[in-house]
Amino acid sequence: MNNINILSTRRVFEGNTFSVRVDEVELDDGPAFIKETVEHCESIVVVPVTEDGQVLLVSQTRIATGGRSLEAPAGNTEPTDASPEAAAQRELREEIGHRAEKLLKLGAQWIAPGYSTEWMHVYLATGLVPDPLPMDVDEDVVVESYPLSDIPTMIKRGTICDSMSIAALLMATCIFGDELPEIR
Repeated sequence: MNNINILSTRRVFEGNTFSVRVDEVELDDGPAFIKETVEHCESIVVVPVTEDGQVLLVSQTRIATGGRSLEAPAGNTEPTDASPEAAAQRELREEIGHRAEKLLKLGAQWIAPGYSTEWMHVYLATGLVPDPLPMDVDEDVVVESYPLSDIPTMIKRGTICDSMSIAALLMATCIFGDELPEIR
């Protein structure tokens, strides 16, 4: 296993959502090299499923892609969130207008470990109850409903092409198939 020795660090960008640092590093006394890292807070992604087995996804404008993207509800944890679960509930309320009576943590994942510190918690949400919060000012969200059984085909066809949503949706379908359990 390589030992990482950070020789120097400088912050080159400080933004609202993330920061960028440039490190000079060496591995096991090898030659020094430069590595850029995006520093990002933890985040969450949620697979919300209705009582009749419909997955609620959000279609929203993404400036970086120049178009709309069909995604699972997701967002950053914020200092006001007591936990990742609290962030998941807040995002559900903002993006789909519901809170979950039951949240099951499916796992967690690095979003882009080659260059980012972002660690994303993945949840399955059931027992959806109307409880809306206002959307963020930069959100243009339309809620869409799909049968859980359609999700793998939608991924295969490129209808869903957002990697964090794909990972979360595949986690849910691989763990549970078409039949989601009652979460207790």
